[in-house]
Amino acid sequence: MNELHLQDKFLIPFFRDGLGYKEVKANTVTQSLIIEEDLQAFISDTELNKKPYEQLLKKYGGNKQKLLADLIALIQERCGSSRNKALFINANKAITLQGIKLHLFYTSDSVIHDNALFEENIFSVVQELPYKYNYQGQQVFSFRPDIVLFVNGIYLGYSELKSNYTSQNATKNGRGKVIKDYFEAVKVYHQQFDSNAMLSDNEKLAYRKDFLKIFEKAIHITTTDIGETFVIRTLADYFDEMLATCREGKFDREEIEKKASTVFKPYPLLNPDADKKDKLKELFTALYGKLFIEKEILYYNFIERDVYLNKGVKEVKNEAGHLISPRPKQKFGTDKIMAKIDEFLAHEQEPDYFEQLLEKQLAGVGEAKKKELLEKRKAYSNNKNVYSLLMQYAAGFGKSNIIGWSALQLKDLRRPDSHGKSEYVYDKIMIVVDRLQLRSQIDSLMLNMNIDNRMVKEATNKKTFQEALASDTRLVIVNLQKFGSVREMLDAEVLQKLASMRIVFLIDEIHRSNSGDQHEEMISIFDELQSPFDNSAYAGACTKKNLIIGFTATPDDHSLARFGEFSGYAESEKLWRPFDSYTMKEAIEDGFILNPLKNIVPVASKMLFDLPSNPLTGFTEKEYKDAQKKQIYENRDRIDAIAKYVADLLVKDVYRQIRGTGKAMLAVHSIKAAIAYKEAVSKHFNALVQQPKFAKYAEAPIHIVYSANQDEQNATGLNGGLTEEKVLESFALSKNGLIIVVAKLQTGFDEKRLHTLFLDKEIKGISAIQTISRVNRTAKYKNDCKIVDFSYNNVNVQNIKDAFEHFSDVVVSDFDPFSDKKVLDVLLSELKKSDTFDKFFTVFMSIYKDAAKRDDPESYLDFESSLKKYIDANPQRTADTKAKAAQYFTILNRIEYVIDLDAKYSEPSFLFFWRKFNTLYNMLHRSEDIKDPIEVYFDNQIGIIEVVTYEPKEKKKAQSSRRGRIRSGWAI
Repeated sequence: MNELHLQDKFLIPFFRDGLGYKEVKANTVTQSLIIEEDLQAFISDTELNKKPYEQLLKKYGGNKQKLLADLIALIQERCGSSRNKALFINANKAITLQGIKLHLFYTSDSVIHDNALFEENIFSVVQELPYKYNYQGQQVFSFRPDIVLFVNGIYLGYSELKSNYTSQNATKNGRGKVIKDYFEAVKVYHQQFDSNAMLSDNEKLAYRKDFLKIFEKAIHITTTDIGETFVIRTLADYFDEMLATCREGKFDREEIEKKASTVFKPYPLLNPDADKKDKLKELFTALYGKLFIEKEILYYNFIERDVYLNKGVKEVKNEAGHLISPRPKQKFGTDKIMAKIDEFLAHEQEPDYFEQLLEKQLAGVGEAKKKELLEKRKAYSNNKNVYSLLMQYAAGFGKSNIIGWSALQLKDLRRPDSHGKSEYVYDKIMIVVDRLQLRSQIDSLMLNMNIDNRMVKEATNKKTFQEALASDTRLVIVNLQKFGSVREMLDAEVLQKLASMRIVFLIDEIHRSNSGDQHEEMISIFDELQSPFDNSAYAGACTKKNLIIGFTATPDDHSLARFGEFSGYAESEKLWRPFDSYTMKEAIEDGFILNPLKNIVPVASKMLFDLPSNPLTGFTEKEYKDAQKKQIYENRDRIDAIAKYVADLLVKDVYRQIRGTGKAMLAVHSIKAAIAYKEAVSKHFNALVQQPKFAKYAEAPIHIVYSANQDEQNATGLNGGLTEEKVLESFALSKNGLIIVVAKLQTGFDEKRLHTLFLDKEIKGISAIQTISRVNRTAKYKNDCKIVDFSYNNVNVQNIKDAFEHFSDVVVSDFDPFSDKKVLDVLLSELKKSDTFDKFFTVFMSIYKDAAKRDDPESYLDFESSLKKYIDANPQRTADTKAKAAQYFTILNRIEYVIDLDAKYSEPSFLFFWRKFNTLYNMLHRSEDIKDPIEVYFDNQIGIIEVVTYEPKEKKKAQSSRRGRIRSGWAI
């Protein structure tokens, strides 16, 4: 089967019968790439155009040919100034000729017309179109694309077919043919126009727009061999390099082809195991289906321009900007989200839908196994009270764009109500951000997507959140950094309002660091956001289901079990996986991010440890506590030596990177260390820039960012009075710079010219991946990134390797809460049988339930005294009970809300009693002996060393610790 058979016998019938296109003969298409017959029919015969066309025709004295010619000339002019046809049609859905408006495209889901107008659009397909270009009466170029697509006579794009039966494939031959055809066209452009001294630059540009439009104005160009279909949208990005090659008299396109192939990527498949013909149908529906073409026009293409402040208002700069359109995997992911939402909505009133779905998928599985799996699935809370989708996308994948494309579609999403009237599906689309920089990115994204400020509200506290709920504005940005806590936002009053609404939450990054905490625990915003919806009061009142969509590169077991996709259809399979994924491994292989493991430089800073002198030697043998991490990481001599090393690297290496625009981040152990580093690095850096060869870096800022802490001075004072927002703005605009951080900015901070990460703290797991991903963004002239590790004993080298091993590919979970529940049952029984419970619970409850006793301090004091005496008198027995209580809370914290649990496990008085017991036990067993710390010295040795790493150990079955919402006082 050659290409013509594939084309004529399969694809064209599919376009015609499956997608609703009409086939048009190639000779009806003009050099202007317009099907005049289609355009004429659309402007004269469709509902909204009939009357305006009649009026316009009168102005033309009945001359249809002249009217059509003038309209085509206007379309050509407007197309020339648009980056591609999607942007042209979006901006010119209606066009004015002689003062009269004609429509060029009807959108679907119209408030007035529903889909009736959309069905009047004329989608056409042309086989073997001979694209010829004539200049000064001579044909200077021709080629014949296999399949060319049009809407209402306006060109959309083309597809190049290859047949495996002729030993050709899309991977090599198809992509090569598309790039070769464009290169040949650029070569002709150089010969006929670029090298023509008689033409002005403006004339040359006009010829380029007209001549190369079949390549450069296409929404996308595809090539397929049935097995795989590749998509490219940005051929024009290689024009300058191709033209420069031609100007040099060279016509070797091999290097350019390599570069272009890195973005000429295969379109993913929902059903990769399907038959070839079904694969092709799926792919061509996603790329050329009528509603998918409409999405390209309305949502997926826009021009990104720089944003600036004008009198406090953000505006888009008046500049050419660059095209933002989805890579194949990005569009696939966004379309997949929207398709899943359609599925959710279709089955919203079916509480057992997912169990029924699983039952169908288990056809052929033994009855006993089927029953076990169905019971297990029913027990999970996932998707019961609120729908959730968890996306594992590598940092640098473009999550903000996916959020923007999704938000735009969700904003416009309509469905007929019970009376058949079309209404909006979601009352609000809430974009949840946790960092100022992400907030600014979303602002810029909205402006570039032509979303007016009046269409968006920002919620920063309970009051503004409630105002946003009550307003007509449907896009809301929830700024958690100002909010403080999600629980404060979603209190009982707000949840009551939400019970009658349908809202979608889009979370840019589901993890955030504990504010101001030097430890590397990551809080899950996903957990925080869903927990209020899982309470019984909300579940009983809600009439519609809200939706939470979370994005992260690092899903943990708990997040997967609570928000992921159930795939436990066989014993060997992992239970939970992300809804969609684009992993770090894929992103590195595709060249979209850099490999952060390639350049990890371990720099050792030796420390000496010594016992302090004991003046009571001979009388008393003193106990000493181990050296604490802060004694190492906050040691001023060590900080000064590392700061000198950092300053030296900044001027000699970092700032020279990326054609002299490199920047760096220094992540440190604590606020105290950060303040010391700010002073020390500034001192050494200022000394270095006194040297003439480094003077050009003198203006590079050294900023510091950390969460406000009542024990330390505010970061604003250390940044010359700049707020955090201004610091981030300054850092982004500066040619070079260093930013010192503690926990903030280790997630979500996106600065493409960040080249080097200095680490003087210990990172592992999720925190390690989030932190190293700050430097692996790609940028023009950025060929690598570097991590310089100062951690004590350089533990980060192994930690980073272990974390990368776990999170670089699709993360799937075998988290088994049912085993935990069995242990919880045993612990609940044993705690209730314990002497402690038997002797004190009733007494405690008599106080807990009596308002008068509750308000009387003496009641609690008497209770505490008797409990303390009991603990003292029964050390072994109460120690055992304490261990069981601790284990009980740990397990409950891990599995609550993951699976349905009886109320008995979380009975408030029971939990409160054991929390009180725990507090008293800890107070009684707190050591009163003051131990002197071991003294720590820096020995003034610092330098690069080699660190031997080991393959990560096989993951143990023990459950990962629960991250996310932790009830106050639960962790024992």
